[in-house]
Amino acid sequence: MRKRSGSGRLQWSVPESAMAVTSSAPDRLAPVEPERGFTPPLERLPVLLQRADAAAAGDARRAATAELNAVLGQMARYPSRPAADLLLRWLDQGALKDLQDAEGLTARAAAAAAVLSMGYPYALEISPDDLDHLRARSAAVRGPGGAVGALMMMVVTSLIAVVQLATEPGVQGVGNAVGLLVAMMASVVVMLSSGRRRRWAAIALLVSGLVAMSLALGGTTALLAPALGAMAAFAMGWPRPKG
Repeated sequence: MRKRSGSGRLQWSVPESAMAVTSSAPDRLAPVEPERGFTPPLERLPVLLQRADAAAAGDARRAATAELNAVLGQMARYPSRPAADLLLRWLDQGALKDLQDAEGLTARAAAAAAVLSMGYPYALEISPDDLDHLRARSAAVRGPGGAVGALMMMVVTSLIAVVQLATEPGVQGVGNAVGLLVAMMASVVVMLSSGRRRRWAAIALLVSGLVAMSLALGGTTALLAPALGAMAAFAMGWPRPKG
């Protein structure tokens, strides 16, 4: 409120109740709690591998491997040189052999898929033996699930090619490369269906992959990843009788 002083000037005075509200308002704010600590997958992997190796054979070992495979499946969100080097070293040393979860997924296949999902240039450093192992384990998937895995494989490898084509100026045969990528993606989408169309689509995907491999060896290196992906996707999505 306003009060008139002896000199005739107006002075403002603040009621005590308002001062009390002003001084106590910050005290009613809830304190901001610090975020809980987050351990990146790269730091968790050695611990999980050690736990899986130390687990006795049977359900305990399969459960520990499943936990390891789950973290390996997250590595696509954290691509880095140290992560790729760690997984490639494990693959080269055979550190992941004899580790398999209850669903039949081996840690070796999960690690190879993790490196492949990290994209360029890490995906190009996987050894042919590890790619063959990944393809063999993925081929065990029956029914539409195999085609879904093939679709994911082609999406990842096609993105690798697109990024490389966009970031490397002067790449020759861009039109042919884009056409092949479209053909491979269309083939793998048709593979989601059943019956005879799925077989023809798988054959078209394999042919497209072989053509892409030929162009990659001829100088269009951006097609190397999708070419390998198409061959792996063919093995994953080829229809097989159940049983």
